[in-house]
Parts: sequence; C-alpha cells; structure tokens
Amino acid sequence: MRASWLAGMVCVAIATTALTGCGGGSSSGTKAGAGSPSAASAPTAFKLDESASVPLPISEQGGGVAVSLGEATAAVSVPAGAAAAGSQWTVTALSEAPAGVKKPLSTGIYVDTSKAAPTQPCLVGFLLPGKAPANATIVRIADDGVSTQIIPTQRLVRDGNTMLTAQVDGFSAYTTSEEDKAAIDKAFTDRAKQRGKEVDFTIKVSGTETQKVEGWTFEYELDMFASGGGMQMGGIYNGHASLSIDGKYKGPASIVKSFGTVSGIGRDQSLRFIIVDEPLASLLTGEPVGDPIVAGAGSMKLKGMASLDIQATAPNVKGRYNKKNVKGDDAVPFLIRITGDDVQVEIPNVGIFPGKILRTTK
Repeated sequence: MRASWLAGMVCVAIATTALTGCGGGSSSGTKAGAGSPSAASAPTAFKLDESASVPLPISEQGGGVAVSLGEATAAVSVPAGAAAAGSQWTVTALSEAPAGVKKPLSTGIYVDTSKAAPTQPCLVGFLLPGKAPANATIVRIADDGVSTQIIPTQRLVRDGNTMLTAQVDGFSAYTTSEEDKAAIDKAFTDRAKQRGKEVDFTIKVSGTETQKVEGWTFEYELDMFASGGGMQMGGIYNGHASLSIDGKYKGPASIVKSFGTVSGIGRDQSLRFIIVDEPLASLLTGEPVGDPIVAGAGSMKLKGMASLDIQATAPNVKGRYNKKNVKGDDAVPFLIRITGDDVQVEIPNVGIFPGKILRTTK
C-alpha cells in the first residue's frame, strides 16, 4: 500500500529483497467569460460585470452554466424538475464583492430568475485558485447588499485548488467569504434541524487490485461503505473502510534461493469525505459529464498492523529479515469518479476499485 505504513512495509520488502540478493531490477451547460453578454437586472446594491453574463435556460432536464470571476469560477446547476421548464434565467458575475461581505474570497454572482424562482433545491459552486482558508464558505447576500447568510458548504481541494459547493433553496447574489467557525457550524446545525431526515445515498465499493513489482506480486483489497448526500448525491458522506495487502516474492532460479511474504490490513471506522454532484463538478472543472469525472476526494485514516518476512539462502549462507505485527496509523488519499450509478475509487499508486452509488431513502 504504497501510501501509508503499509506502504512502508511494501517499500521495505522491495528494498530488503535487493539488499539480500533476492530481487531483480527495478454537465451539460455553458461557460461564460468576457465577450458573452446577456441582459440582466439586479438591485442597485450589486455591481454587475455585464461582460461576464450568460443566459441559463431551464429545460425538463434542468440546466447549468459556469461564469468566470477572473481567477475563480462560479457555477449554477439546476436539477431536473427544480424549476419550471421554459424559464429563462441569467447568471452574471459581480464586478466587486458586496459591501456586507467583510472577507471576500471572490467577487460573486447574481442570479436573475426572471420571477421564475426554483421550487426545489439547486446547486451553487465556486472554484477558487489555491488552498482557501479553512473557514471559507459560500454566503448569500440580501438585496440590500449588506445582510449576509452563511450557507452550509462542502469543501473539496483538488489539483491544488479549492472547490466550495452548496445546496440552495433560492437565488439572489452569492459569493465566497472567510467567516467565523462557530457561525459556520451553527449554519449546519440550523439546516439539520430545519430539514430533519433527508434523502440520502449509499456508496458500496469492494474489489481487488494486483501489482507486480521487482519480483513481488501484491494483491490489495478494498472494502468501503458510506452514506450521505441530500436531494442530490453531492454532500458529506460518513462510513467505514478497510484496505488490506497480501504480497509474495519468489526469487529467480539461481544459486541464491529467496522468498518472502508481506501482509497487513488497515481500517477506518470513521470515514468521512465529500462528493460534488456530477453536473456541478463538470461545470466547475470543464470535464465532460460521463468520462467519468472526479466528483469526490478524501483520505482513509487507516489503523492496523502489517508483517514482513524475507529469506535468502545460498551454499553456506543464510539471511532473514522479519518484522511482525507492526502497528500503524496513517492517512491514505483517494479519489472518487462517478458515472451514473457506477463508482470508481482510485488510490494513487495502488489501483482503481469498482462500486455502486444507490439511493437509500425516498
């Protein structure tokens, strides 16, 4: 498991093999920027950048658009049935953050629904350059440009940039801001009390991957279960996971006879990660829906044990390296790709494991 203390055992196995003479060689939507003007209206408290304005037509399948905010990107995704088909919305970048936002991280957007407000939750997202502050969140600004509301926000760091996404019940102006942690926590608590039990989804992943490295054959097995999301599959997921390794080595036929084994397993009983709904992730990243795109990321905090045994013998010579029940507590990063109901969990330098995501409540 070349990403944790199990990884360390694998590396030791390969290195020890060499040292003992045991081994050989080594969404569907549009994106707007400058030059794509569209008529938009907003309260006077908001300053619009008309050069970064784009129409958002709503069909029976919903709709979605992205708009450039300079170095940042914002997107709005409307699920099927969340707004009346035939509605014509407009999403426009703000030329500056509203006065009520004290620590803005981007300028923001204004969504003009042309009096055809959504009847079900929609999605808003921002892709910010670099690693945003820990207390970065999406905020909604009232029409006076001063009053603000913290929106419960999911955070995903990907390719060195920060993705902030949220489910919203209506539209005005939205932006990103650094806010007080206690106020952010209260926003999550208030929403949970207001909505009670929501629709959620379950992810089940189970599979094996085999690697051949320097005379070793390693077999990894992943078992993961988690549930979360909301009206859409995006959101916070909680569950558990285990990742095991079983490796065997048999040296090439020669005067030196060598063999070895490595085994271990790590478990995370408090797994927690984020998924971004596929259409919104596609709008923010520019990756087409169905590739599949990277829609989630997390880290398994594995606790467990591993053992390693390597032996080499030759005429009048014998060597052995043995470490049993080595305890470990390490984090293994992973990516999640989604296409429809199919899930792929990718662990860098280990492999890709298949799974399913299913709606579990109605």
